[in-house]
Amino acid sequence: MKIRLAQLNYVVGDVDYNVKKIIEVIFDAKQHSVDLVVFSELCICGYSPLDLLEYKSFILKCKEGLDKIVSESEGIAVIVGLPTLNTNYRGKNLYNSAVFINDGQVQKIINKTLLPTYDVFDEYRYFESNDVFDIIEFKGEKIALTICEDLWDEQMTYGIFDREMLYKTAPMDKLIKLNPDFIINIAGSPFSYNQAQNRRDILIKNVIKYSLPIVYVNQVGANTELIFDGGSCVIGRGGYLAAKCKYFKEEILDFDLEKENNEFHDSIIHDKYCLIYNALIVGIKDFFAKQGFKKAVLGLSGGIDSAVTMALAVKALGSENVVALLMPSIYSSEHSIIDSVEMAEKCGVKYEIINIEQIRLGFEETFSSIFKGTQKDITEENIQARIRGIILMAYSNKFGHIVLNTSNKSEFAVGYSTMYGDMNGALSVLGDVYKTDVYKLAEYINEKYGNLIPKNIIIKAPSAELRPDQKDSDSLPEYDILDKILFSYIELRQCPELIAKSGLEIKTINEVVRMVNKSEFKRFQAPPILRISSKAFGFGRRIPIVAKF
Repeated sequence: MKIRLAQLNYVVGDVDYNVKKIIEVIFDAKQHSVDLVVFSELCICGYSPLDLLEYKSFILKCKEGLDKIVSESEGIAVIVGLPTLNTNYRGKNLYNSAVFINDGQVQKIINKTLLPTYDVFDEYRYFESNDVFDIIEFKGEKIALTICEDLWDEQMTYGIFDREMLYKTAPMDKLIKLNPDFIINIAGSPFSYNQAQNRRDILIKNVIKYSLPIVYVNQVGANTELIFDGGSCVIGRGGYLAAKCKYFKEEILDFDLEKENNEFHDSIIHDKYCLIYNALIVGIKDFFAKQGFKKAVLGLSGGIDSAVTMALAVKALGSENVVALLMPSIYSSEHSIIDSVEMAEKCGVKYEIINIEQIRLGFEETFSSIFKGTQKDITEENIQARIRGIILMAYSNKFGHIVLNTSNKSEFAVGYSTMYGDMNGALSVLGDVYKTDVYKLAEYINEKYGNLIPKNIIIKAPSAELRPDQKDSDSLPEYDILDKILFSYIELRQCPELIAKSGLEIKTINEVVRMVNKSEFKRFQAPPILRISSKAFGFGRRIPIVAKF
């Protein structure tokens, strides 16, 4: 049986666009004598449509898309994903479904059983869980068709509630009783820098457990915060990789199951910073392309965060589509301006130097009467950040450039950022990248593109430059210590006492945790953050704003 794995980049909600791509692949498959074309989870509507699923007109649009695909599927078999109506009138309105089409007819609809509700997933909000188990018969073979999480019943959760069995039901335990010959899994599995290996491990575990090969199809591209890396593959009966698609790229792969004994050499990218770099490029590119945006503007401060953000933006959008604004004040070092100009010129971007000192003094004069008798403090520092935010937004309004936020995850975590100032932006590029990882990412970029980021930007002490001789370490622990605490608290969900067992000082840990907890209201107003870790700020981490913990 010749199977085509269709690893495509979909646009959430744009059913016409998605269906057109699907039909083009089907038409080409017919020309190449393919028997079965497999597309990814919810491919007709894109993953995930979220509350679009609450509009009946949207569901009907998806059904119209399915009908078009069915009409173009004579002489071939196709598997597509979409939301379908639950006609039982009990439970949720919809199913997350995989539809098996053969020779222009819908022959079977398989519904998803395991509906994830952790991290960025909230499928049980919309979908009813399947409780009927059946297989597909095609060309003399029996196929166990599963949808993403249906193969993830065994997985490790984190924190003090560590457990390996996340669900009571294992769909394949039901399906194996029907004697299938192989498994197909269609997925919408988003990227994190350790996900490719975790995903492969899960697939291999299922192959070995059930002694069946797996055909796995994922999507690529980015939808707002979520980035999809693809990694579609075939795992042979012995648990080895028989075929695979590239990461972060659309690809069509034709594979003959009768030849699945031919082992394919693995090529998972294990370099964390290579993965993060590629993911962020896709995230920026698709955020702009899928909304019809072309040009970006950002504030270039002479620091590592804005430098890395600009390097990524230039790669994703092209240097001709990126503008840098340098906005020095009296507290900006001469080196910061020199470094920023060097960075902008190396990247080949247009830049403007807008000195904000007169504006800053104007604010001091404006507040002189009501601030009389008080000492200068963080209030005046934040005014500078907000002046820069206003300038960036004004440039955006006037010229139609989208503002890229340059703050990193460490800053967002502890609130070391200014609302309506350096928290401005339509998209946060580095908001899921810890400060120590930003430096590693800069090193990776320089190795790849020949010292694009000036050395002085990398070696200088981090500073917001909002007061004389300011250093980040005046307000925060050193970043190597801070990031260890943050990772343990945010990603691993460890309490301070448990974190302290690693040898870190409990007083420092408690202070960092306090800063994280009290900054929740800030993060609630942050721009969408490109997700590259297993626990990013945004809708994958839901902490009460008004709480005491």
